[in-house]
Amino acid sequence: MKKRSFRSTFVSVILVITVAISIVNLAVYGINIKKIRQVEVLKMKTAGERIDDMITISLNNIKGLKQICCTDNYARNILLKNNEKNDIGTKFENQNYMDNALKHIASMDTLILRATIVNKYGNIYCTDTSIPEEYVKTIRNMTKEWMLFEGKEDEYYYGGLQGDNANILTFLYPLHTYGNTPIALLAVDINYKTFQSILENAFYEDSGECFILTGEQELFHIGEDLYQKEEKGYIFDKSQKMMKENLIVDTFQSKGKNFYISSRQNMLSGWKIIQVIPEERLFEEVDQKIKWNSIFLLGALILVVSFSIYYTKKIIEPLEEFCKKISHTKGDQLQIINLEHMKLTREIANVIENYNEMANKMNEYLVREIIYDKNQRKIQSKMLRYQINPHFLYNTLNLIASMGELSDFPEIVEITKNLSCIMQYNVKGSRFVSLKTEVEMVKAYLEIQRIRFHDCFSVEYEIERQIEQVRIVKFILQPIVENIFEHGFTMDENDNKIWIKAFKCENDIVILVKDNGCGIDSEKREELNRILCERTRRISYIDEEEKSIGINNVNTRIKNYYGEKYGVKVNKADKGTEIQLLLGIENLEEENKDK
Repeated sequence: MKKRSFRSTFVSVILVITVAISIVNLAVYGINIKKIRQVEVLKMKTAGERIDDMITISLNNIKGLKQICCTDNYARNILLKNNEKNDIGTKFENQNYMDNALKHIASMDTLILRATIVNKYGNIYCTDTSIPEEYVKTIRNMTKEWMLFEGKEDEYYYGGLQGDNANILTFLYPLHTYGNTPIALLAVDINYKTFQSILENAFYEDSGECFILTGEQELFHIGEDLYQKEEKGYIFDKSQKMMKENLIVDTFQSKGKNFYISSRQNMLSGWKIIQVIPEERLFEEVDQKIKWNSIFLLGALILVVSFSIYYTKKIIEPLEEFCKKISHTKGDQLQIINLEHMKLTREIANVIENYNEMANKMNEYLVREIIYDKNQRKIQSKMLRYQINPHFLYNTLNLIASMGELSDFPEIVEITKNLSCIMQYNVKGSRFVSLKTEVEMVKAYLEIQRIRFHDCFSVEYEIERQIEQVRIVKFILQPIVENIFEHGFTMDENDNKIWIKAFKCENDIVILVKDNGCGIDSEKREELNRILCERTRRISYIDEEEKSIGINNVNTRIKNYYGEKYGVKVNKADKGTEIQLLLGIENLEEENKDK
């Protein structure tokens, strides 16, 4: 059976995914359309709630005027009596007290233009000292009428008590004693236009029309005036039915159109808040979203198909060419792809460049392994040569030590003893030793040098106990210490000192070898570090003909075993020279495998 090409499969998958995403998107959008409509209805209800809250907030200070008889005993006593029968002083005090009390409460609300109280005796108390005679006459007559009816409800007059000022809305409230007996009438004039402006600012745009009624009287109208008198009558009747049925939102039809209506009552004033909006206007934004979403999906589908075909050609053709070239790889090494004559997109070029980088690393790793094995064979060959008749050498050194002891030359005994330890250390077959063993070998070497140079230097060791048994590459400290005597110390002085410090740093071991000798200038130090660093970037052979290991070969051996991150570095020091060795931590199992 013939397999389909990657190109045709890729295009097919892109088309299927695009169509599937479009279908799922339309299905989800269709499922959520009901929820989206509910959100729009909720916005309508929220607009009505904002109007309700704003009315309550605006009329809250008027509530304080209504409760003056309950909260102020002195004011209540004044209203219960005929102030005209008091002497002039008491009459003045009562008048002044009531006027100031009304002014104090009214001053808290910028809506209140005037507040007036008339008791059953006709005594008038007002925030305004200059009350028109017609106003006084009207409110006294109203007070006489209201005193005859207990339980009379609040009333509201648009245009003031005389109905001649369109900028005033008058509130009439009966004031009662604790026994619910009417004792006075409160008249509060508020700024109608300011109140209308506050309500309009609280009403959402595109939320339809809002009517605020007291009884059957329309106090406020917010929004466009789209309804005739007969339609308003139907709307008000519908609102009345909704309140009886405890419905906040409902629908109705008029002239072949569907409408949404919201109805609620303000608890403080008793006003009805009716909100009406055509269905098509309420869901206009939702319908527009559906329309544009459909257009967008169709356009996206066309674009995705077009770009899929175009970019498939640009991507697949270079990849096919790339596959052909790497399939012709011969030998043990990966083939490097030449990008000069290939027309590639940036992404494909990055892929091939990354492949070339990986291939270079793999090829370098293979070469490293070959050279590492070759170095191991050379070292083993040298070690075999060193092991020729080692018993003869040990016996000879023991003989020299015995003769030195018989001749009372303790220095000869000490030298031969330490030299024997060093030789035994060097000819051992293992490539790894514990850090403690490596340091002991260095101590033996330094003991020979101490006798040689007549105690002209001292040594200080600082080795962390927790890393003493960690296995490290063998014979890396002695060459570093040997350099101190060759290049660092002048043996004419007796204050020469060496510090050897080893500690754990995260998952690595750091060994510092420092002296207080003549040091190394910064230019030469940077040059030496550059050479040591360059050795990390190329595979290094151990020269079989070298007579000494030296700092470079120590660096090479560390790199060959632990990796390029590790090695030797010359640190900046205030005096003398400080050599840093960075090693990885190798456990005993790994050491045993490599023996």
